[in-house]
Amino acid sequence: MIDRDPRSRLGQDHHSGASELVGLAALAAKAALEERGPATESLIPALRRICRAQPAMGSVLRLASRILEVATSAEHAGTDPDRAVSEIQLAIGAFLADFDVATEAIVERGAELVPSSGWVATYSRSSLVERVLLATAARRRPLFVLLTESRPQLEGRELARKLAGAGVPCWLTVDAAGGLLLPQARAMLLGADAVLPKTFVNKAGTYALLLAARELNVPAYALAQRAKFVSSGAKLLELGERDPSPVWEEAPAGVSVRNLAFEESPLSLLRGVVVEDGVLPPGEAGIVASQASVHEALSKPWGSLPGESIG
Repeated sequence: MIDRDPRSRLGQDHHSGASELVGLAALAAKAALEERGPATESLIPALRRICRAQPAMGSVLRLASRILEVATSAEHAGTDPDRAVSEIQLAIGAFLADFDVATEAIVERGAELVPSSGWVATYSRSSLVERVLLATAARRRPLFVLLTESRPQLEGRELARKLAGAGVPCWLTVDAAGGLLLPQARAMLLGADAVLPKTFVNKAGTYALLLAARELNVPAYALAQRAKFVSSGAKLLELGERDPSPVWEEAPAGVSVRNLAFEESPLSLLRGVVVEDGVLPPGEAGIVASQASVHEALSKPWGSLPGESIG
């Protein structure tokens, strides 16, 4: 019996960071590979469903694309199925290892951007930003953090708990008041679920904070592994909506609750995108994203293939 739990957990996980989510996606892909074999015709529907489970995550889409690239090459070369499976599993392991190495490098580079004095602002909970802040605190550098609750999942509160546990002073406020605290900040660090040619994806509310940061001349940076970069042709990448119940579980008749979790914000509002090998200016980050194509089978939007339900 194939364990389908990784995919279920992947679709239900709205708290973990990119490293944890791409790890779950890898487990789900391995389960599909064991069940279906290495034929691309069989893998494509399973991998598209894995991408659908976290449709705003560029790293999940890039992982699925890498799997299909290896599977396609194996088919064209007439590789024995058992060997093809082994090659795909090795590719999955290499992708995860590279992602971990990139994460460690970004933590080091991100820590260099934390101001030596004054406050640093962030929004929601990025696992990369969290690790940067904790690494800075571990080096006993002065650190003060401004953050918001990040409703409705309250990821900001969880980040505040972790920082407080590490002895980092924090100011926590409601999301709508985040801009009022920004004048105190010397820098703002943000996560990114995906980086596209002109925009990046992060929690809804990011755009407004970036506009405030620009007016206040607070330098803002997004942190993202290169494995999160995708071109505009990646049609499986969607912002979508989440279950409205966390916003208002028992809304009265006539009230339609919308839980819009993600939004795209212009790269031009950033000072740069911190990647594993440097800090990319917005224009250069856009060029890198435009060159990060995905497998053709993943370039079609959800619902465009037979058997896929849009709902």
